[in-house]
Amino acid sequence: MTSTLLQSLAVYAVVACCAAYAAWTLSPAALKRFIANALMARSRTLRASRRLQALARQDGGCGSGCGGCAGSGQPGRGAVKQPKVRITRQP
Repeated sequence: MTSTLLQSLAVYAVVACCAAYAAWTLSPAALKRFIANALMARSRTLRASRRLQALARQDGGCGSGCGGCAGSGQPGRGAVKQPKVRITRQP
């Protein structure tokens, strides 16, 4: 019985972590800025975190900083060029 309970708790923990990661990744930049500022206001240790400082200054987009999407308004700085594929028939 305890093995089944432990397995269930492990699965619940993994699912909760995945849901939190997906919610954070898909949340808008304004919400991430708000959360970062709220965390930095509560703790001196968190205020020194470079990651939270970067989140508080984030201007929008997906947060990766690549500028490769059409919605960024910038030319693709780090966009990967797609190779042209040429299909020929062999006799």
